[in-house]
Amino acid sequence: MSATKRPTTPTTAYGPHSIKDWLATPEGEHWELIHGNLVMTEERFDNSRLAAEIERSLGNYLEIHRLGIVAHHIAFRFPGIMDADREGIVPDLCYIPNDRLAKVDREANVQARVIPALVVEILSPSTEKSDLVDKVEIYQEAGIREYWILGRREETAWIYRFAENPEKPVAVLSFDDTLTSPLLPGFSLEMPKIRQALEI
Repeated sequence: MSATKRPTTPTTAYGPHSIKDWLATPEGEHWELIHGNLVMTEERFDNSRLAAEIERSLGNYLEIHRLGIVAHHIAFRFPGIMDADREGIVPDLCYIPNDRLAKVDREANVQARVIPALVVEILSPSTEKSDLVDKVEIYQEAGIREYWILGRREETAWIYRFAENPEKPVAVLSFDDTLTSPLLPGFSLEMPKIRQALEI
């Protein structure tokens, strides 16, 4: 007796869609709006673990240095960019420095006035193209200063600093390296320790 295949939810709903359509997606599902297309993001165990380890490291640093906050799964729209009504992003992690916190709307589902200084995305099959290509353009245009993309399967980190190079990573690191940032003086993310933590 063969098992009946359950229907799967499509991971992309091609547009053009708008911010209004994005806000109407079902609760409990994680969608982003990329160039007018609705893209469902995956919550894989290893990706969630990797994001949690990075958030813990950043949180420990910021607890001592008090430069700002790190947060996960905050929705953003960027009114100042071209086609702003076609872009709605929920980065895995973001760092918002103190001088930008006053623009946070604590009651809003989507932040429309604050621009993070740093965003972090963890690669998954459903978001790989948008993370590696589309979001580079969106984050650069929005005024985000630094963008980290980490691939658990690839054990690779792509580091963008848009003031240094708006189109290409300034560094491509392996999980044998240590990640630092001029935004966070004295911070170091020791990737071998992150790898070890994920193996437990």
